Amino acid sequence: MAELKIQENKFFERAKTRASNILGDKQKLNEVLNASKARLSEVNLENSKLSKLGHNLRVFLKMIQAFAKGEYTEAPWKSMVAIVAGIIYFLMPIDLIPDFIPFTGFIDDFTVIMLISNAFQQDIEQFKIWDSSKK
Repeated sequence: MAELKIQENKFFERAKTRASNILGDKQKLNEVLNASKARLSEVNLENSKLSKLGHNLRVFLKMIQAFAKGEYTEAPWKSMVAIVAGIIYFLMPIDLIPDFIPFTGFIDDFTVIMLISNAFQQDIEQFKIWDSSKK
């Protein structure tokens, strides 16, 4: 059900196509990671309503970074494509609701990230367990 709602979003479909191409290219993947980190530092996601978005994005970034380094290879390709697509969607200034609209512009980003988190929760939880075990 969650995937169906995301797939109806043409902006997410574009992000998913780009994600599939980017996952195979470490340089491009690192560029997306760096852009995402910069964007996260620009946007105040500590607001109580947006803090979950910030938390999920940080987990996504850690997961992508470990995948890009070849350290974590347990996540299915489909999960990684969706997670990278979620990051790309977050980076897109013009999407379903443009980000320049104060607060409201992040509602669609929040929804996409939460739908991905819910749809691939098991894979994300497995990554968190792996990540905490290496510390």
